[in-house]
Formats: sequence, structure tokens, C-alpha cells
Amino acid sequence: MERLLTGIDWIMDKVTLLILILLNLIVGLQVFSRYMLNHSLFWSEELARYLFIWLVFLSAAIVLRREGHIQVSFFVERLALGLRRAIVVLVDLLLLWFTATILVQSIRLASMVWTVLTAAMEIPWTLVYLGIVLGMTAMVLVMLGALWRHVTVQSEENRPW
Repeated sequence: MERLLTGIDWIMDKVTLLILILLNLIVGLQVFSRYMLNHSLFWSEELARYLFIWLVFLSAAIVLRREGHIQVSFFVERLALGLRRAIVVLVDLLLLWFTATILVQSIRLASMVWTVLTAAMEIPWTLVYLGIVLGMTAMVLVMLGALWRHVTVQSEENRPW
């Protein structure tokens, strides 16, 4: 499971870097076109918005994998070891439930809008929502890996509590 998550992490790093580069190029091209050529690119703002959606959800999965989201552990650190472990597992289960619920709903949404086209670029909305589906899929896999690690941890130095 850890090799799979590491591979997904590597791919997500490269994809988000590519999206960020594209986003900067498109916005820079729009600014240049609007102010230097006095001509606005009709598709650039819409594409930048859709790339940003992809970037947010894929990056959220990366941050979740690296345990970089904000958390308040002040009270949990003061609990007994067994209770700390139970809370960590409970939090993992809640996050898994949340990400799985969003994943299912985003799949439903993406499948419902396959025939609906975006305004400027005239691409199916499903392509936009696919970023949410992929990001949430990665988050579900990350949470399954975290839950597995926290339930089966054997050594003292690998414990999150």
C-alpha cells in the first residue's frame, strides 16, 4: 500500500506542477494580450478557473498524504496512549467517510453533466469535475493507507500519538 501511495504522490506532484505552470502561462498570456495587444482571449479566464479547480483538489490530496493540514493536537497529546490511538483511528475513519462521500457525489455530478458544455470553451463539464473525482479518489486512498498504518503500527517511533 505504501508503494502505491508513494507512486501516486510522485504522479500528483508532477501533474500539479504542470497545471501550475500552465495556469501561470495562461494568465500571463491573458494579461499580455489584454494590456499590450488590446485584445482579450475569450477562453483564457475559463480555462484558468478550471485548471485552478484541478489544482486545488489534487494539491489537497498531496497535503493530506504529507499530513500538512491544520490540526489541533493539544488535547489529544495529553490523553492516555490507548485513548490517543482510538482518537487517531476515529479521525481517520471520519475523514475516510467524508472523502468517500464527496467522491461518490462528485462521480454522480460528473456523470450527470456529460452533455452540458462550458460557456466559452464548449467542453463537457465532466472534464472540469474530473479534477474533483481524481483528487477525492487520491484522498480516499491516502486515508485508507493512513488508517492501515495507524491500526497496524508495531514500532514506537512510527506512532502518530
